[in-house]
Formats: sequence, structure tokens, C-alpha cells
Amino acid sequence: MFNSRILARTVVTSTFTCALFATSNSVAANSIATNSITTNVAIETMTVSGSHSAIPIAQLAGNVSVLTAADISRSQATFVADLLVQFAGVDISTNGGVGQFAELRLRGSETNHILVLIDGIAVNDQSQGGLVDLAHLSTQSIARIELYRGPQSALWGDGAVGGVLNITTVDGGDVDTSTHSLKLGVGQQATQQIQYQHQARFDKGHYGVTISHVSTDGQNISTVPGNIEKDGYDNTSIHSKLSYQINAKHELNATAHYVDYKTAFDATDFVTTGLPIDANNVSYGQQQSAKLQWLFTPNQFHWSLNSSANIHRNVVDNESDGELSSLTDATTMTISSIAQLDYSTQSLTRQYHVGVELDETDFEQRGPIDFGDPNQSQQISSQSVFADAVLSLTKNAFLNASLRYTDNSEFDAATDYRLGANWRATEAITWFASIGQGSKHPTFTERFGFYAGSFIGNPDLQPEKATTYEVGMRFAHQGFSSQLNVFSAQLEDEINGFVYDAATGGFTADNITGESERDGLEWELSWSSAALNLNASYSYLDATQGEGDSRSVELRRARHNGSVNASYAWSDKVSTYLSGSYVGSKFDQFFPPWPQASQIVAMRAYWLVNANVSIAVTPKVTLSAKVDNLLNHQYQDIVGYRGLERKALVTLAYKW
Repeated sequence: MFNSRILARTVVTSTFTCALFATSNSVAANSIATNSITTNVAIETMTVSGSHSAIPIAQLAGNVSVLTAADISRSQATFVADLLVQFAGVDISTNGGVGQFAELRLRGSETNHILVLIDGIAVNDQSQGGLVDLAHLSTQSIARIELYRGPQSALWGDGAVGGVLNITTVDGGDVDTSTHSLKLGVGQQATQQIQYQHQARFDKGHYGVTISHVSTDGQNISTVPGNIEKDGYDNTSIHSKLSYQINAKHELNATAHYVDYKTAFDATDFVTTGLPIDANNVSYGQQQSAKLQWLFTPNQFHWSLNSSANIHRNVVDNESDGELSSLTDATTMTISSIAQLDYSTQSLTRQYHVGVELDETDFEQRGPIDFGDPNQSQQISSQSVFADAVLSLTKNAFLNASLRYTDNSEFDAATDYRLGANWRATEAITWFASIGQGSKHPTFTERFGFYAGSFIGNPDLQPEKATTYEVGMRFAHQGFSSQLNVFSAQLEDEINGFVYDAATGGFTADNITGESERDGLEWELSWSSAALNLNASYSYLDATQGEGDSRSVELRRARHNGSVNASYAWSDKVSTYLSGSYVGSKFDQFFPPWPQASQIVAMRAYWLVNANVSIAVTPKVTLSAKVDNLLNHQYQDIVGYRGLERKALVTLAYKW
């Protein structure tokens, strides 16, 4: 069995030692000033939001993957979940076709251990256990995606135990004057897509607006013979951003996002099969976000201030045969202020951040009172103080450090941290290592239950804490880049939401005794030339939970995952894109009708292949054709649910 724990801890210690005692003279032959990195080292010139300010990836002591606007455009993916499968360490599980529930697990972590940020706004749904259903997150307005692995709670707050998915939408900052684009798409399963986007720059600022709509009749998602009903989906999304430079010292930024969706879904047959069956069930959802940001930058000093207020709301209304079956409504309001102190020189980085953050979440749950009363209103609030720093120890050695203290209204105060070292051995090779701890407080449902007669809340639950050791290497030279790393993570007080309560005959949640352990290896590479872009990834994961004889493999986590994609420009008018993603075998839990005991079911490995072609008919008009699941492979991510069927889509785009 691959044991990254000993290796990761040993090399983390060694790397920190080397970084702390490295001198400028010892690496003078290969030294490169942080502000003058050569352009042929593509991965090192890229900046990422690895602290509360963007920094070059050469200074980041951690594992990050990036998709640019060009990468997203080449893939022609409609939803973010379709893109993330190409990242190492990612497991995506879906309940079937388009619009059905799509959950993300990173490095074997839980689905609610990933913090998802859109333009700096946390969009995790606190009414659905703190996770994000990626099925409704469209790519149409996205300019950039960054995936940070490992605990990031010290930087970004509660919930970032497994990592952070940081999404940036278009804002007009990259255009000279004004641009418009219109896309129309039609495809199988009565799929229709329309998207309008406008970006513009004016004297004192810029803005971007994207409006998109997707609708489809969907597919049958049940594997039970005789079930043929299609489960359709509709999604309307509006994203807008505005940046206004009042004067040299003051800048205002405003952001607003709105998503409205409708998903048809199957019911569970609790009597005969225990599997999903056709039903007249519909889920109506809304996601609303807004943010106002003020940036103050006094010219004569080494500091600046970033203050913001944002609000995010998730509403999910589930209906069965036209009657309300459940409704959840969660609103999170956040106020933060971050001071940046920058004493960097031309050759050395000295960047510090200190800040405060206030959060409040209001939660409501409504539903019919039959065998239990689900109606409840709850609230939780927290206050955090935090600090982080990016420091040059030498011209080629960097230290990243972050610390956060959170006082919560419901739990004991939590302290999260992250410490990393980054050493540039040569122009092409960089070593990094880190250790970090992140925390996640229990969800409203875990604490207070859903239906009193079936799921009983446990108000005595303790927050989950994860500690991760990681070591890795980045290589970049003349269009080729690669990243290889190993990690070891231990999760304490993991919450199991399927604990049988003998006293009531129902289920409850409880903290698991012992540590849940996740060890793994991740590898990514990319190569680009004038005509070809090639990317590949592979990840290995060993994830277990419990202790002693009760120790078991974590569910819905593949031991082996991989992907490869390539785009090729045949001419200045014709380009093609081909991608393949491999999901290794994994296990799921099946609950047959009572009184049968639950069963652990092995899920088969599978490959998914997607392909598209784009033709520039004129400089303003582009015609594209895309096929998902080209080989029409039959697969399941979750017991009883069909995977995405083969589907073709044709798109016409016009820009002016």
C-alpha cells in the first residue's frame, strides 16, 4: 500500500529546513528576481490568489491548478462540473443527466469540505449541509478557475478543510472599448442554449454582464427496468460586475449573481427495490449573491485597505405531485476588512495581510407535518481575526504563513493555520512543502435534524478538523510544465450522517471515533505549442475511516483517477478538442427496503470521452459542434442512477 504519510512528513520537515537555511550565494547561479521571471517559464509567470492578494505561482507553497478563459472556451463545457474532472485529486459524483445533483470531493474529503468562491463570495449552501451542487454552476460567465488543494481555512474561513474552488467571472477589464457576443445552441434531448455577454471599458472603469439560459428534456436517470421517464432541467443565470475608479486612492467594485433553476428528479422506492423510480418530483432553486467592495490605496504609504460586504442566499423548494415536500432557505451575510502591508523590493517580497471578518447565517426549513415536524429556524454567527504573509527568505526561497482565530456563537473557538516553504532549485524546478489545519463546524441538519421521525439531530456534535502534510515539485520549461506531489491528511471527529439510533429506530449524526486518513499522490502536466495544447493528470488515493476492526474504505472515492485532453488548431479557422477522463472503481452504500441491512456495493471503473470542433466561418461568426460521452458508455456514479448519456450539441456564436 502506498504510504505518503511518512514520506510527506519527512520531506516537509526537510524542505522547511532547506528553505530556512538557504542563502543567496548557494543558489546565485540560478537566481531569478521575483519581479523579473523569464517568460519562457509559463507556469511560473502565472499569478494566483494564493493569499489575500494575487501572487506569482513561483511564490506559492502549495498545490494549485488553473483553467483560463482560453481553456474553458476550447472545452466548450456548459457546466463547471464538466471541467473539474481534468484536475488531479477530483471525484465528481452525479445523480444522472444534466441538472441532476453533482457533488465534488477533493483528495477524498467530504462534499461540504470544499469552499466555493465566486468573485470572493462563498456560495456553499448552508441549507443543504454546506456543500455546493455543481450541477447549476454554468461556465458561460467564467473567466478563470483556480483549485487550491489542502486545508485553506486559515485564509478563507470555516469549511475550507479539503480545499478552495476559486471562480472569477468576466468584468470587462480585458477589453479596449466594448464587445458583445451572442451564442445559440441546439442539441439532442431537446436541448436549447442561449447566452448574451457584454463587456465594456469607460473613462473610470469597466463592467461585464452575462445572461444565459439552458433547457433540456433530459434523460431517464433510473436503472430500474420499466422506468423510462425523462427528467428535464431549466437554468437561467445572470452575472454582472462593475469596477469604478473614483480617483487615484479609491476604487469601488460591485458584483451581482442570480441563478434560477428547475430540476425534475426521481423518487426512492423504499418498499420494493430501494432504488430511484419515476415520479412527479420537481426541485425549484434560486441562488442570489451580491457584493460591494471598497479599495483604498494611499499613494505615499506601504499599505492599502480592502473592505467588502456581501450576501448569499440559497432557496430550494421541493415538490411532489404539485405539493410542497420540503423547503430550505439559508442566507449568509459577511463583512470583512483586510489591510495589506507591502514592503517588497525589486528582488525580495515582504507582503503581509491582517484582517477581520464577521459572518451570520440564517436558516429556515419548512415542510408538511406528517410523521415528524421539519419546521425550524436557526442562526449561527462568527467573528474571525486573521493574518497571512508571503516572504522572500532569499531570491529563490519563499515562506507562506497564515493564521485565523474564529469565535463561534455555537462552538468553542477554533484556530486554523497553514505554513509552507517554496524553494526554486533551478530556473525550471521548484520544490514546495506545507503543513496546515482547517476546521468545519457541523451543519444545521446534522445538529437539528430534518424530519424528526426519520433523521434525528445531534446538538452535541463537535467540529471536524483536518491536518494535512504535503510536499511537491513543479517543473516548467519552454511550454512544458508539470506538477507532482504527495500528501497525507488526517481528519479528526469526522461526522457520520448515517448512524442508526436504536432508541428511536431512526438515523442520526455522530462524530466518528478515531482518525479518517487520506493519503495520495497527484500528478499533472501540460504542453503547448503554436497549434497544440495537451494536458494530462493522474491521482492515487487511499481514504479510510474509523479504527480497529471497524476501519473501512471511504465511499464514492475512486482509488485511481486520470484525464487527458488535447486541442489542435488545424488552421486559423478550424480547431478540434478531444478529452478523456478515467474514473476508477469505488464503493457506494445501498439501502434496500427494511428489514434488510445496508450493503456496500462496488462501482465499476469507466472512461468518458468528449469531442468538439470549431470553425471560424467569418472573423465574427463561429460554428461549433460538441458530443459528450462520445462512445455512449453506460456507467453509474451512485447506486441506481444512470450516468450521462451521449448527447450532441451545435452552437453558433456571433461577436461584435
